[in-house]
Amino acid sequence: MTYRAALHGIEAAMGVPLDLAEYVRAIVRGWWIVLVCAAAGLGGAAFVTSNSTPMYQGMVRFYVVSPAVTGQSALQSLELSRGKMASYASLVKSDAFIDKVVQVSGNGLTAEQTTDSVSASADSETLMLTVTVTQPDFDKARATVTAIAENFGSAVNELESGRTLPGGETVLNVVAGPAVLPGPVSPRVPLNLGLGILLGLAAGIVITVTRRLMDKSLRTPEEVELASGLPLLARIPYSHAASGRASRVLEKEAGSLLAEAARRLRTNVDHLASLPSAEVITITSATSGEGKTTTALMLAKAWAEAGERTLLVEAHLRMPRLAADIGLGKSTGLSDVLAGHLPLDSVIQHTSVDGLHTVVAGTVPVNPTELLRGLALHRVLEEMRKRYTRVIVDAPALQPLSDAALIGAVVDGTLVVVRHGTVSTEVLKAALKNLESVNTQATGVVINALPARLSEGRRRFLRRVVTGLGRPFRPRSGPRPAEWAPIGGSTGQPVKHVARRR
Repeated sequence: MTYRAALHGIEAAMGVPLDLAEYVRAIVRGWWIVLVCAAAGLGGAAFVTSNSTPMYQGMVRFYVVSPAVTGQSALQSLELSRGKMASYASLVKSDAFIDKVVQVSGNGLTAEQTTDSVSASADSETLMLTVTVTQPDFDKARATVTAIAENFGSAVNELESGRTLPGGETVLNVVAGPAVLPGPVSPRVPLNLGLGILLGLAAGIVITVTRRLMDKSLRTPEEVELASGLPLLARIPYSHAASGRASRVLEKEAGSLLAEAARRLRTNVDHLASLPSAEVITITSATSGEGKTTTALMLAKAWAEAGERTLLVEAHLRMPRLAADIGLGKSTGLSDVLAGHLPLDSVIQHTSVDGLHTVVAGTVPVNPTELLRGLALHRVLEEMRKRYTRVIVDAPALQPLSDAALIGAVVDGTLVVVRHGTVSTEVLKAALKNLESVNTQATGVVINALPARLSEGRRRFLRRVVTGLGRPFRPRSGPRPAEWAPIGGSTGQPVKHVARRR
């Protein structure tokens, strides 16, 4: 198998983007809507069916024969019979014949009710005349169709009496019936229930697709870049680990897609033309819950793994969480330093990653905005700049508070994280205006929680798998059994053995 064929096969298995793929994903995401609509359609069909009156159908079929008379060929007789078929079909519902059927059958129906229940169809090619009777009562349907079968031939002969030559009377032979189906022909329970489910499914699909069309949230990297007017620095794929505790981000192995995205973000920040100095940057988002803390941890870890002394600063002074998320012992931090209660050295903590230190938010202050507005923040950040190569400030969301904007005014650059399918263009633009209110601008955007079909590095990751570069997967069953290999030689000394892992 060639490299291209293998790569194409893996992409096909993981889902290559197709023209209607977004609508399919919308339907999958709204599966509960489709399910509810299908159940509603089934319930509606069941209700209508249960309240419908059962209808029974009787049928009798005649074969029309007009014998040839003297001086008339068989073909002429056949054409004559064909010409009469439409008249015979009309005769079945004539007032005179219906009155006779009502009188003979004793079905207890009026002439009008009997007329409504009778229908006739004529086939001039086969000379077959089919009469059907549909009634809500089985016995009345049988009595009516039996009366038609027994009296229609005589009614035809009476109509043609004196108009045909002797021996040329039309003969109507009963070839099927009279009979009534044992079960009702309507309502058709399986058909009605099936149609109800199909209509419900169709309604559910229409609703989910309409919701997607009306959804103005930003979902693709192109939409985020266009709405913000800023360069897109990274596409972070969705990860279950990143959606849980933040400490899991620090544990992700180097071959993962998250680590690949973090390295991509690190490279783009280092070479961003609008950010010549990226020593102190802040990471924020338009609203809360978009993954700014996770992104800050990923970038901080990537810089630390590159050998740079990195400090991660939590600036969520109102709702500190970092200490609990990554399992740090001290709860004092930035707010205590800004208030002048503690020196910076006393609040710096080590993490599980070499070269990565952190300062948590600290004690929740009464006036967090006032702490961030003062000169103390600028002095503390300058002190951090002298001690560390990289300082990343994990700021709160840009809306509805101004804390993130105040931080953005005193750092080298601001990165805005946008979670896939979370915020609209209007919300993002309004958040970016908060930065403009303090005479600063965002430097770039990062789209987070992107499905694998849209995440950057996916093709590169697949290429590594196909070509055998790197080992992104571990055996599920643990390490393989050890193989014993002799170490020593032919010196006659005792041979030692060690376990060598593959």
